[in-house]
Amino acid sequence: MKRIILLLTALCVVYAPASYATKVKVKGLVNKTTVADEGRWGGCMVQLDQDLADSGLDCPGKWVSFSCSGVYTEKDVAYRMFDQAQMALAQDRTVVVYVDDTKKHNDYCYGNRITVVK
Repeated sequence: MKRIILLLTALCVVYAPASYATKVKVKGLVNKTTVADEGRWGGCMVQLDQDLADSGLDCPGKWVSFSCSGVYTEKDVAYRMFDQAQMALAQDRTVVVYVDDTKKHNDYCYGNRITVVK
């Protein structure tokens, strides 16, 4: 009986699906910003210089949406976060973006906080 339990435990560990983070802070530079109509990609996005998957997130590439369409936060808050990213891009400043891979716009993850670092 102990062998069966050990075998089942080992199988569960080996075949368990990879777990991903839910919210992770990603530090880097802003490479690009974009604004889109019709709520595509949440209306506004930034491209960081870091691959989000490298931080353990279930997010493609380097793009983060601030949900300027108002789906995950109020539009004015989203645009203020986007403004911070644009300022960081213009001044070549480092940012820390808190990314949530459970909330997505067209597969791109949502950033719910941004801090600009001097």
